[in-house]
Amino acid sequence: NVIIQMLNLVPGNWYYLSVDNNYSGYRGTFSLLMETAVDYDYYEGAIEIPHAEGWTSANAAYTTVGATPDKLKGSCWNTNPDYNRWFKFQATGPIAKITVRRGGVYGNIARINAAVWQADGTTQVACKTYIYDADNVIIQMLNLVPGNWYYLSVDNNYSGYRGTFSLLMETAVDYD
Repeated sequence: NVIIQMLNLVPGNWYYLSVDNNYSGYRGTFSLLMETAVDYDYYEGAIEIPHAEGWTSANAAYTTVGATPDKLKGSCWNTNPDYNRWFKFQATGPIAKITVRRGGVYGNIARINAAVWQADGTTQVACKTYIYDADNVIIQMLNLVPGNWYYLSVDNNYSGYRGTFSLLMETAVDYD
């Protein structure tokens, strides 16, 4: 399936959609679905996750396949935001530890980049990147403001490393 998402359309203006296929041997039928909200490919469609001890997403629930870039790259990333996905949480306390999980049932993404941002989506709070291709990435924060919203962007380095991933939220950090 191909998903096209657009922001900043002007109400009342007409827009046109053109659909084609790559080669005559691939001609066929298709269906269209129109929605009026963007998904987690954009900051504006960030998926809300709870800031709760031990919360986990379903295994391999999210993917960078089909993702497009938006907003800024994390300061520690070794790439631009190329395939980033967005999540948001409202802080219930000052500490958060978010693990972007991969491997086995958790997903097949590699070379994970992740950053946490203030509610504007451009003021960075924390940043983490992989060391080895198959690393889980863990971001730890100590000074969140309870009640404030924070945004997590997850990306990967290079198109060949796109894939699925899971999330784990904790409210305590490791001190090693």
